[in-house]
Amino acid sequence: MRRFIYSLLLFAIYTGAVAQENYEQYRSIYNMAEENYNIGKLDDAERILTDHLKKFPDNMLQSAYRLLALCSLGNDNLEQAEQRTFLLLQQNPYYTASTTDPQRFIDMVERIKSGLSATITTASSQAETLSEVPVPTTLITQEMIRDCGGSNLQQVLAAYVPGMHIIDCNDDINIGMRGIYSNSQEKILIMVNGHRLNSYATNIAAPDYSISLEKIKQIEVLRGPASSLYGGVSLTAVVNIITWQGADIDGIKVKAGVGNYGQLRGDALVGKRYFDVDLLLWASIYRATGEARFVDREDTGLGYDSGDVTIGSIGKKPSFDVGLSLKYKQLQFFYNSAFSQIQAPMTMLYLYSPYNIEKFRTLNGIGPSFATQSHHANLSFQHMLGNVWLKGSITYDNSELTHYQVLTEEPTTAILQVLPIPDQLKYALTDQPGLFRYINGQEHTIGAKIQGDWSYMNIKNHKGLLTFGAEYSYFNLNDVRYTFGYNYDNIVPENSTIPDIGKGHESNLNAFIQLKHQWRDFILNAGTRFDFKNRYDGSHIREFSPRVALIYNRPKWNVKLSYSKSFIDAPYLYRKTNEVLLSYLDIRNVPSTIDPESLYSWQLSFSSSEWIKGLNFEVNGFYNHAKDLIFLFLADHSNAGMMDSYGIEFSGSYRTSRFSAHVNATWQGCKKLEVMSYQIDKLINTPQLMLNTILSWKATKHLRLHTHLQYYGKQQVFHLEPISYATYSGLLEHYAQLQLQEMESPGSIAPEEFSEVETKLEYYSSRASVQKDYSGRFLVNVGANYTIGNIELGLDVHNLFNHHYTQSGMSTGLIPQKGLWLLGSISYRF
Repeated sequence: MRRFIYSLLLFAIYTGAVAQENYEQYRSIYNMAEENYNIGKLDDAERILTDHLKKFPDNMLQSAYRLLALCSLGNDNLEQAEQRTFLLLQQNPYYTASTTDPQRFIDMVERIKSGLSATITTASSQAETLSEVPVPTTLITQEMIRDCGGSNLQQVLAAYVPGMHIIDCNDDINIGMRGIYSNSQEKILIMVNGHRLNSYATNIAAPDYSISLEKIKQIEVLRGPASSLYGGVSLTAVVNIITWQGADIDGIKVKAGVGNYGQLRGDALVGKRYFDVDLLLWASIYRATGEARFVDREDTGLGYDSGDVTIGSIGKKPSFDVGLSLKYKQLQFFYNSAFSQIQAPMTMLYLYSPYNIEKFRTLNGIGPSFATQSHHANLSFQHMLGNVWLKGSITYDNSELTHYQVLTEEPTTAILQVLPIPDQLKYALTDQPGLFRYINGQEHTIGAKIQGDWSYMNIKNHKGLLTFGAEYSYFNLNDVRYTFGYNYDNIVPENSTIPDIGKGHESNLNAFIQLKHQWRDFILNAGTRFDFKNRYDGSHIREFSPRVALIYNRPKWNVKLSYSKSFIDAPYLYRKTNEVLLSYLDIRNVPSTIDPESLYSWQLSFSSSEWIKGLNFEVNGFYNHAKDLIFLFLADHSNAGMMDSYGIEFSGSYRTSRFSAHVNATWQGCKKLEVMSYQIDKLINTPQLMLNTILSWKATKHLRLHTHLQYYGKQQVFHLEPISYATYSGLLEHYAQLQLQEMESPGSIAPEEFSEVETKLEYYSSRASVQKDYSGRFLVNVGANYTIGNIELGLDVHNLFNHHYTQSGMSTGLIPQKGLWLLGSISYRF
């Protein structure tokens, strides 16, 4: 027995010595890999670990998987990083990342531990789950895009985002948010991979066919003000389009489509990852000649003749979107070039009458339309410096803007009397047919941004992250053209003074800070941003944009309470136009300056996940106070509106292996609305009730069917008749002069004179302001996709029952909308 015990002791000592020797050997190997990682040799570190991974002792596997996941993150291979982090958590389900780890790795560990895979980066400029975001957020995946049958970004957003609704202001594809909109889409920030698409001269980024849907992996939509992170333009919402990575495509995908009304569509995706390089290329093109629709005389402005209008025409040139995303380790380059062109169905706002586009000449190859040619470039770099994850970028944006607008096709004298043009030009254009206006300019903007994410705490009950940064941009507008034409083909000689006045530059400097601290189930997310803008005229804009949110987060439900304030500066083009009218054309009653618009929003939301397997929903209540809203009358802009509104939003989804349903509903009301001194008790051109239901069913192994049901409730139309309003404004000025004279010299004005002016004011006020209700609408869209190997056949039908309806917008009449449109497609993956 004694010999046996001695033998056991000797064997234990021997095996312990061997184990210690092996441990020291593999510790040395791990240390070598870690040294390579620390000096940036990620591939060498990964090779060393993978070569010896199966031989590592169990107590070292956790460290090996952690370092492998960090190498994958460093190479921006997120899918591989998640796989390796999952293996790490299999080794130790209670593993907690340290504060010295990159924030992306910390977030990934927490996400996988919680069992949630859907994440967004837009809300707090860092990866987080939907339950952690500080404001109501809608996540739209590529599968959801396909299921709704949307042909452009506008239709996709209106289908899935509560509070977003389609608006038609005649000149452009447009969308509003909770009843706030403009003549074009200029109040919602639209980005691609975090890069701004909105013009710096007009604030416009149209959600049209110049944004390819095939390149999109997911769309992240922040519902509510977001200036605390993104500054101006993000007044009512932020839409961030996340593209696929090359590794996601891993080959080539091509798609072609054809439909009625001259629709032709082509898309191509090329993606590949080669070691440290990830490359994605995309190209998309779309054209449509449009749908002819007869408009009766009573539906035109100022009683013009009836005739055909063209709905949904892209114009003479097709829209396109081409670009690339190139990643090399922590360096990323993004480039995008797009062309957008939309033909207005009717003539300029207020007149809204039919016209024949074929009669009008082309200018620089473009017929009457609203067109934008844009280029966007972004070079960014990320680096871990101690406990701070640093991100920096430099950007360049260039856009050529063209607004070729038909004023009227019929000869007219009345409208010329209120148009802001010189008297000699009015005389030259009187009784001339085919009047049009041509505006063109080219903008250039360069910018730089730096941001840091500091994980200052990461222990059992506390997790804290401080985000800070600064951004600078310099904008310049040149090559400005502004002229009128008549008789369809003739152009009035351009005045060199106006283009010179139109040119100018502006700069913007901002700094922001954001704190996100989690204590057990509570999350505090608060931040602010300060914007300092140097306007072209030497004036300055100073804006603070705070946000604070408190979140109570449980495993299957959460509650969020938030307050935020945002602003958007009056577009450069608006302010320059007013200056031209005021200083050069000597037009009276034009504001000398336009202030930024502001929005204050309170939101309370409750959401749940997986109470029933596959079921998720969110209920959100909001109260908005908007002030200094900008309205257009003919050509000048002014801060002439405010609005207090409230509403309840619901969104929910249910999913099984073969069936999915997405439902969202919005009910909203108006407490107070002012438009150009008019008091209105309802939201204008905005339905009080909106409902969308998107259903998808995998009928067979190869066939998938989808349906989109959309209901917009009754809406109220409000617009101003220009001649009546011009007379009304003149009478107001005359009335004010009479009152002033009476104050200076009591009894000098006869009571009858006051009474006569008051009677006229009442008459022209009723004529200038046109308000009426128009009925709601119910649309049905259907579609199907059939897959055979690498080939996919698709069919999408918009407005199945060919329902004819109209939509209005800011200061326009009722614009006819699309009827039954069909688009068939075939795609192939190599």
